[in-house]
Amino acid sequence: MATQLEQAPNIKTELRNQISIMIGGQGGDGTLTVVNLLGRIFRDYGLNVYDARNVLSRIRGGHADGVIRASCDEIYSTGDEIDTLVAFDEEAVTLVLNDLAPDATIIFDSSKGPLAQGLHRAFTVYEAPLGNMAASALRRNIFKNTIAFAILGRILGFEDEVLVQVLKARYARRGQEALESNLKALNIGLDYATKSIHSSPYKLKRGTNSGKILSTGNEATAFGFLVGGGRFFVGYPITPATDIMEWLAPRLPKFGGVVKQAEDELAVINMGIGAAYAGARVMVATSGPGQSLMTEGVGHAGESEVPIVVVECQRVGPSTGEPTRNEQSDINHIVYGSHGEFPRLVVAPGTASECFKMSADALNLAEKYQLPVFILLDQALCQNSESVQPFDIKAVTIDRGKLLSEESISKIPLYKRYQYSEDGISPRSIPSLEGGQSQVTGNEHNEFGLVSVDKSNRLRMMSKRMKKVELAKSDLPRGNNFGPRDAKIGVIGIGSTYGPIIESMAQLQERGTKVRFHQLRTVFPLLEDDLKEFMQGLEGIFVVENNYQGQLARMIKSVTADNERIVNITKFDGTSFKPIEITNAISSVLSKSSDAASFKLGV
Repeated sequence: MATQLEQAPNIKTELRNQISIMIGGQGGDGTLTVVNLLGRIFRDYGLNVYDARNVLSRIRGGHADGVIRASCDEIYSTGDEIDTLVAFDEEAVTLVLNDLAPDATIIFDSSKGPLAQGLHRAFTVYEAPLGNMAASALRRNIFKNTIAFAILGRILGFEDEVLVQVLKARYARRGQEALESNLKALNIGLDYATKSIHSSPYKLKRGTNSGKILSTGNEATAFGFLVGGGRFFVGYPITPATDIMEWLAPRLPKFGGVVKQAEDELAVINMGIGAAYAGARVMVATSGPGQSLMTEGVGHAGESEVPIVVVECQRVGPSTGEPTRNEQSDINHIVYGSHGEFPRLVVAPGTASECFKMSADALNLAEKYQLPVFILLDQALCQNSESVQPFDIKAVTIDRGKLLSEESISKIPLYKRYQYSEDGISPRSIPSLEGGQSQVTGNEHNEFGLVSVDKSNRLRMMSKRMKKVELAKSDLPRGNNFGPRDAKIGVIGIGSTYGPIIESMAQLQERGTKVRFHQLRTVFPLLEDDLKEFMQGLEGIFVVENNYQGQLARMIKSVTADNERIVNITKFDGTSFKPIEITNAISSVLSKSSDAASFKLGV
């Protein structure tokens, strides 16, 4: 029999700067809905927010959870511990038991029975038959998430009116029936809490960052493409890249753009090449399996010098792997994957704000140097939300490189699409311009684009194309450096490792270890001077990455000296780094003063 919600004794209200909350259950329980509702409240409170999702690649069933962290201070990850857990089943408790703070609060759905005593520990546990209450009053079990939201709101000390307004903002556009049902569920939860919760254990301070917005990396990337003049996007649904296409689909056409869903990734890359050749600014997006299918097409773009931006949203691989989990194991594929050699650039943002800017800049790089540009993301960066300042649209500039107009073509005695030039970049025309016709082929070709197997021509054309990579270094995003200059320990990372590393630095400082951090933002070509400058004077260098082999560390070692200083910290269980994991790994290696070349978390 379901147990009544019981008030734990001696509850004291604690005024807090931050809190981390997890909502867990089965897919379809509405866990992420509660996270979204909390996000609205936290933003209205002027707090910084970071949230993450953990779902399986199916519509219903299987464990799913969402974590949201709010703070008066800047935050860059979900943190190390969960302060409050809403658990719609016992599995949601057992899976995160070791991640709960010692004084955590648990709201447990006891519809199928009370929480096992062995799971209580020293936590404050509230038990309520959430599902049964929803089914009894509203005929639908799903409304248990709104009932839980009401109880959670009381525990967090939110005013009832705040909860009502947030609910109205979410459900008003979904129709009167949906709104009324959820408001009824909210009142059920509030009435239940009134009888059982006499004081809230937490009270959040209000922040001063109400001007910020919440954005995922995918949303920011899509927006940067639009603002940067991108007008043709083509993709095929694949997790975690699909969000980019879904964001653009209702918006890009309003600006004269086109969004196409192709039949597969082979069609995606070839449609993108065609649109780019016709003069559009083009972006495609995919994940590991789709990138495998695009590999030949990307090589074609490099050979034919067609500008195109490819967003690669990494996930756990190989093959289908774990589509909804985080990893950074496609680095080698993106940097080296091809038959033969062609020029490419690979940039790696670490925040949603950088995703916006680097997406717009990637279009400029692609057209200026007439080659494929990869934007390397990972699942956590793609789909986790973070508080950011509104994107600076006015700062975006558009550079189309050596794109010819009909007037400029008329002044050229004889147009050669692949004309040899000292900088490796040839003047580019688009179809329909008089005098600007050219042949485009994936074969080796001469200056006119005609197929050629002449040895001297091959040497000249390969050198022409490949020199663009070196030339582009001056335009590529340099790494960001953080931490004291006199630190003797350094950390290097890319993508979503940015946040956990930043927070780990503070933890290490508390332990008496000064750390410098180099956020690498250009993966290929590596900016060797940047790396050498950062590594100068360091006694130990830790490369933090989400893969097994330490792919980034191996790349760095290939262009730097004194590589015995470099230790690789890897994590490959499908989850993002926690700050404390990085802190403990570095502390462990330093305390042993060993010559270990790698530290694999969990092994």
